[in-house]
Amino acid sequence: MLILAMVKGGTSADWVRWAFVVSVALWVGIAVTKGLIGKAGPKLGPKTRGIYPWMHRALYGVLVLSALLNAAELTGLLSPGPAWTSLLVLLGLGAFHGLFQFWRHTALYDNALRLITPRFMHGIL
Repeated sequence: MLILAMVKGGTSADWVRWAFVVSVALWVGIAVTKGLIGKAGPKLGPKTRGIYPWMHRALYGVLVLSALLNAAELTGLLSPGPAWTSLLVLLGLGAFHGLFQFWRHTALYDNALRLITPRFMHGIL
């Protein structure tokens, strides 16, 4: 939601961008200590199962890069521009990731969406 809030209208308040940077730091910290949460699932083909963790790591890499670019721009270490582009790239990759998970859930019936949603939402999935 923070990405959408930042992209809306092409500009964003500094506090929203800082909230994004802090959220990414916390999220990546959890991923580093506890490992990647997403699982490839047994219904994916062997090739897809093999590249799934690397795709997930790449998504985390783009997330970290975007947060670093935003932090650098907010502190004045970087001129405006690259952070905005990184947010657009991250939004596109996030949309692709969401569509892939939706495809897994609906076409493969492997309950992929149940892994990423809170328990109270499982009844509607």
